[in-house]
Amino acid sequence: MSPSPRLLILGGIITVLAVIPSLWPVWFAAWLVLPVLLLLAVVFDIWQLSRVQLDGQRNVRRVIAHREWTPVALTIENKQRKSLTLKVHDMHPSHCRTNGLPQTLILAPEQSATLSYEINSDSRGDLSFEGIDCRVASKLSLWHRKTIINANDQVKVFPNFKANRLFGKLLSKRNLDNLGIRRLPRPGEGSDFNQLREYRDGDSLRQIDWKATARMQKLIAREYTQERDQQIVFLLDCSVRMRHQDQHSSHMDDTINAVVLLANVALQQGDSTGIMTFGGVDRWIAPAKGTHAARKLMQSLYDIEATQQLPDYVQAVETLAQRLKRRALIILITNLRNEDGDSALNALQRLRSKHIVLLADLREIDLDDVASTEPEDSEEAVMWFSAEGYRQTRQQQHKLAVANGTRLLDVTPADLSADLISRYLAIKRLGQL
Repeated sequence: MSPSPRLLILGGIITVLAVIPSLWPVWFAAWLVLPVLLLLAVVFDIWQLSRVQLDGQRNVRRVIAHREWTPVALTIENKQRKSLTLKVHDMHPSHCRTNGLPQTLILAPEQSATLSYEINSDSRGDLSFEGIDCRVASKLSLWHRKTIINANDQVKVFPNFKANRLFGKLLSKRNLDNLGIRRLPRPGEGSDFNQLREYRDGDSLRQIDWKATARMQKLIAREYTQERDQQIVFLLDCSVRMRHQDQHSSHMDDTINAVVLLANVALQQGDSTGIMTFGGVDRWIAPAKGTHAARKLMQSLYDIEATQQLPDYVQAVETLAQRLKRRALIILITNLRNEDGDSALNALQRLRSKHIVLLADLREIDLDDVASTEPEDSEEAVMWFSAEGYRQTRQQQHKLAVANGTRLLDVTPADLSADLISRYLAIKRLGQL
């Protein structure tokens, strides 16, 4: 329990009035009535508060989206036969932002009430709600009693899946264009027969089914579907290289969103998807197909954060070679530094001996800004030369990787999702996988 401002003010007033009997003792008996009355009121309020009985529960989704405002409802029940006034604050994780807390609630006798607020998590992973903090005011508002209602809840914060509602529409050309994703035309035909249809302008003569043409007395062409049942494996760097943050999101946040998005597109295309992490986080999800594969991938990725360790590309590739026996499209997502060049190029060369390799090298926006700005003083000149040197070394590393047969995406984190999907669809439609 703690005294309220009202009690402190009343005590202060009585203390000031004590000056009167000190100057005129005849008023001492009259003055003494005041502290006695206050004492009786204090005892009465303490007795009232000691009988307070509250119960409550929290209603919140078990899975919420990263950096999305999510509603939370708190239901508080008054088990007394007297009304209560209380200030309610939820014991949410400290790193979360809230909107609508604390709130003042008046509970009728033996009744319950529900209040709502919103929560927004700046990090992925697991959240723990420890209880509901209620500060109950006494009948005369002289004391406050802090009561913790036991209401523990566990919540998972997944990558922002608001965009994932577009998964079912991603194969529509219009929606792909809206996302900045272009489908490239595929030369020739696929290898999987789909159906017969009338011949159209632009179809290859090799597509004509002459038996069906003779039977139908018009040109009939075979239609093929692009090849399916391929393997897509993400090799995800979780080292210190991925801790960089641009504006309001980290490289890791944007990368996980892109991986989840592309994995769902690949699964819709009939391919298997898997993932291996390195650089302080060792997780391996073998390539699989179907909706269960998408759920398993999400469950494995949602709480991954970049570590303080340095990346070991060669060791990661050796580990992947032991786990993955079949040819696949390997998508290495990282942020190369100058000192990583030799190790990364050696690792990419080993992967290229068996697999198709796509290197997605994340480019930092702030370094682009420095390199594109004309320096105005000596300090800015030093920064410019440093950024320009880094950019040139990066370009040289990229040229060596491409010369060795690696496909390259030099991309900012914000553009990673669209560029990855575009490149994947291009590889599929060109029959390179």
